[in-house]
Amino acid sequence: MGGNKDRKSGAKDAKDAKAGKRDGAKNAKAGKEAKAGKREARSARKRDRAGVDPAALIAEARADAFTDEAPERAFAHFRPLAERVPAADLPIFTGQPLLMRANVRAALDALEPHLPAAVSALREPRIKEVFELPALVMALDFSAARVPVATLSAGEIDRMLSEGAPWRELMLSYLEVASHPLLGLLPRERVAAVRAGSGKLDKARDFVALPGLFAEFSGALAGKHPFPADKLDLLATLGGALVQQVRPGNAAAAVPKRTGESILRDQLAALVAERYDHLQVLAAVALGKRKADELLPALRAAVALGSNGAAAAPEDAPESAPAEAPGGAPAEMTDG
Repeated sequence: MGGNKDRKSGAKDAKDAKAGKRDGAKNAKAGKEAKAGKREARSARKRDRAGVDPAALIAEARADAFTDEAPERAFAHFRPLAERVPAADLPIFTGQPLLMRANVRAALDALEPHLPAAVSALREPRIKEVFELPALVMALDFSAARVPVATLSAGEIDRMLSEGAPWRELMLSYLEVASHPLLGLLPRERVAAVRAGSGKLDKARDFVALPGLFAEFSGALAGKHPFPADKLDLLATLGGALVQQVRPGNAAAAVPKRTGESILRDQLAALVAERYDHLQVLAAVALGKRKADELLPALRAAVALGSNGAAAAPEDAPESAPAEAPGGAPAEMTDG
């Protein structure tokens, strides 16, 4: 009897093992079919893309893009998208949106002849989002104007001035040499005007003026100075925030550090930065990174460069709301 039980149990185990193998084979087959389906889908997408003229894709994206630059309408359109941007660790926006719009326009003009090459090389070029950049920046400008004016603390103002001071001195010293009559790379009186003056407000204005000089005389200075673009942008950004705060005898009233309006502004700014990064990717794919970096202005550059490399004065920047103070008592923001 025990032998029969053992035989039956063994038969059952063998049957279960066969069933397990069948199930495993079915699962493996299903997995292979799923992979084959994905490969076929990718191949279909490639065939579809291969059969479409890049110019047609560009035209379709341009037609679909939201390009209304009326600030309030742009803000209403992009607000739902911005509100989905995670607010955790979101950088506080301290730039000037209309300067950014000038740089975006210059970058789009510079990229335009090379778009077909970029579209042909990328599977998902996201050109619609890039075409929407000018309108998105105007949404940011409208959003920034909704943020109540806040003061920077005395410590934060001093920290920002200290951060930019070494670069201000280095750039000024370099430009004084470059403007010497024996070199004449730029007018000496322009550099002397930046050097003149003293006090916190004057230094903040220098932070804005110096990157502007490098951009304005970029043709003469190209390849002749050691300053990275990110340091020029840093100085312009610090200056843009400080000149709105450091005013002779006129301190703004303090408000809470992070309001809903300020978070939404910073979410929109993050969208602008993300889309401008992709614009730079398009240029790098079409031209190579080094040539793209030479061709496109930095998003927050103090002076926008046209596609021919000539400086184009940006539109007047608005008195937009500055960033919230990281903490501390409000500063008596006077020049001194």
